[in-house]
Amino acid sequence: MKATDPKLFLKHVHLFSSIPDEHLEKIQKLTTIRTFKKNSFIVTQGDDSQSLYLVLSGHLKVIVNDEDSGKEIILKFLHHNDYFGELALFDCAPRSASVLTLEETQVALLPASQFMTYLKAHPQIALSILPSLAGRTRMLSEHIYKLASLDTYGRVADLLRDQAKEDEKGVYKTPKMTHQDIASAVGASREMVTKILKELKIGQYINIVNKQIIVNRELPKYW
Repeated sequence: MKATDPKLFLKHVHLFSSIPDEHLEKIQKLTTIRTFKKNSFIVTQGDDSQSLYLVLSGHLKVIVNDEDSGKEIILKFLHHNDYFGELALFDCAPRSASVLTLEETQVALLPASQFMTYLKAHPQIALSILPSLAGRTRMLSEHIYKLASLDTYGRVADLLRDQAKEDEKGVYKTPKMTHQDIASAVGASREMVTKILKELKIGQYINIVNKQIIVNRELPKYW
């Protein structure tokens, strides 16, 4: 795992990509960098909201637990240059979800109170981050629509398309994900996910190596 260059790491975080460097340098001085081992909870559902978290390296999942069934539901996977905890900027309500590391992960903690003080002094910066926050809300709406409108295969395929990134060799592959992780993310049984992945392997659409799914070619629209 390669950590982000600490000189001005905020420049690479999506939320801050439109902010001038002179402001980023000052905001970055407010942060504290922490490293978490694999399978560590960075925040827990119900915790107090006090900080915005910026992912410098690693792989995480955002989860909630269904009170009735006790099942884990994965809301989102997070990667390098993502962020979470942004609701702490707007209210002091408890955390709405937990965030668990899937590998060693480095994050920068930005205290919400200090960041809001800076935004009040520089309101033009607040306008710079609004498009990113609006985009995240739009993505959430699209995610809910897909969960409601796509069948199980469609949701699995959509997740693979979203998570598979091109590496330096031109290979598209996902981070490490178990069949249960995929099932929890798409609202399906592990058995159904296993069946779908098996059929995609038979069709040579994917390979699975060390829990990473390699997408060889465009996945079929229907299964």
